[in-house]
Amino acid sequence: MNKIFITSFLAICISMSSCSSDEKTYNQPKQELYSKLNEDLAAYNATFWNANNIPHTRSFWKKLRGFLLADAGGALIGSAFGGWGALFGAVFSSAVGGPALAEHEMTSQTATTCPVIPPTSDNTQTVPISDPYSAEVLSDDNEIAAPTSSQVAVNCYATVTSSGIGYEHNLILSRIEETHQNIYNEAKSSEVMADLIVTEMGKCSYAIPETEKNILIQKVNSIVLKSKTDSATELITLLKNTWPEYSDELSVIDDFTINIGNITNNTELMKAYLDGYLQVIERSNLTNSQKEVLKSSLEVAANSALFWVTE
Repeated sequence: MNKIFITSFLAICISMSSCSSDEKTYNQPKQELYSKLNEDLAAYNATFWNANNIPHTRSFWKKLRGFLLADAGGALIGSAFGGWGALFGAVFSSAVGGPALAEHEMTSQTATTCPVIPPTSDNTQTVPISDPYSAEVLSDDNEIAAPTSSQVAVNCYATVTSSGIGYEHNLILSRIEETHQNIYNEAKSSEVMADLIVTEMGKCSYAIPETEKNILIQKVNSIVLKSKTDSATELITLLKNTWPEYSDELSVIDDFTINIGNITNNTELMKAYLDGYLQVIERSNLTNSQKEVLKSSLEVAANSALFWVTE
């Protein structure tokens, strides 16, 4: 009886100590928490790059970066609505916003490239991906102007992870491409694309509230339009100005996309880099909810880097 009492007492003490520690952590300013996280991630990057003999040039295929920031950014803003919101935001932003943001990334600064080797598996498909928002504004009925052609390859059903939001992101995009070949090259309205995404998400048992879905669509469309009107502004700055409440998260996502983009020719290395990056975040002093939102966005970016292969 005494042993049971003592054990229970110790468990209560540990629990109280843990809660007290959590309160101190959670009361830290967000910017301070991210400052420490960024330091830890910088150390991880240096160690990973050196251990794997990867040239630390930070050169990057800028067009792919536009897709990754669009996808991860969509997951980030959609996370406010929960799991379905993060997934819908990621897929919709990828299919609709990705081409426009990729085009913005190519024109906002002098392009730099790294020797990315496209996948050569049997399911690789070369699909013309266009900027569907080539006009400065959308029409009243949200119809998309005629696209300007830009080549990428779509690596259907290729994923870095075997489950989770990043896996489902690539799965849905692949299913849409499989049943509507070359759709990402067609001038579809955002409503048509959203309906296709909702249908595929329904097959994965997701229920999409209409009102919240429309809010997400507006948020993604707003950044697409700004990417046209503010073409001289660097993409990450444009995203931070549009979604200032996610500025700290976007800095981490930007760092990740730059680095993952250098190793897209090696899926195992991509997974190793992602896993290590997520472990650094897990060990950080961010709240559990902050960790989950950030990790989900990075999983989307990693899988997106394997799905979209720009030329």
